[in-house]
Amino acid sequence: MKKFLVGIDGGGSNTKLLLTDTNLNILEESIGGPSNFLKIGHESASRNVYELVIPFIHKYKNDEFYIVIGTAGAGRKNDAEEFELNLRNSFYRNTVIKVVSDAEITLKGAFENEKGAILIAGTGSILYYKSDREVSRVGGFGRLIGDEGSGYSIGRKGLVTLAKILDGRLQSSGIRIFAEEKFEINSQESLINKVYKGSFDIASFAEVVIEAAKQRDEYSLKILEEEAVELFDHITTLIGKENLKKLNLVLTGGLLSNDNIFKSTLMNKIKKELPQVEVVNPKHSPEYGALLIAKEIVTGKNEN
Repeated sequence: MKKFLVGIDGGGSNTKLLLTDTNLNILEESIGGPSNFLKIGHESASRNVYELVIPFIHKYKNDEFYIVIGTAGAGRKNDAEEFELNLRNSFYRNTVIKVVSDAEITLKGAFENEKGAILIAGTGSILYYKSDREVSRVGGFGRLIGDEGSGYSIGRKGLVTLAKILDGRLQSSGIRIFAEEKFEINSQESLINKVYKGSFDIASFAEVVIEAAKQRDEYSLKILEEEAVELFDHITTLIGKENLKKLNLVLTGGLLSNDNIFKSTLMNKIKKELPQVEVVNPKHSPEYGALLIAKEIVTGKNEN
């Protein structure tokens, strides 16, 4: 009986899968529907993972599968165990399933077994650091009491600014123009209805702030500068806590994975003030990081 490894990155928009042999030779790749159970619930997330994996179980029938899925929310033990149980009930007996956080597979993929940190800024924000001893974190307290430098925080500040503009408390600016173009918000009433009656995705408004900042909108530039400082403070806090002389840092998440004015603002601040920090590209993808964890399960080794 052969053994196969399955690494899964379970996101809020889609789910990415890699299937390999135990030597990590890639045999299959696939993308399916979302599997972030915090967004779509355990039942829907489990179904999407099942539908993504089951064709390969049928293709390589009578073999063993070691499946590791990383997804948001799995850092909380009870939630991870519930999702894991749902998945185990869906599959055959010859599958081993492990659910871990999306940060764990991202960190594993980025550095494999070396030291380094990942700064994640998407809807939320958090900084993870892997040392010789353990994984430590800074931030990640959620949108109510944390998530500084995230899409939610930027979006919320942008909406507050827009409210003041629509009221006449601030002068009109690019934020108003882009808010109308992207979200059809052009009055006090439309803003209130959008935010409070339509399950509005506040983090999505960060796109308006970034777009307006590109046009040198003063309010947007101020918001991005403030939020970049917040992420910068995450890094300096980690350096102080761990007494680091050198730090390899991967920037990831929706706000930092691609080039934009917010990422440039943060990068410039790091280059000017933190010479011990080198921003590097990840070695591997998060789904490959999940494969590395799956291999450790097969071999019985934990190389962290």
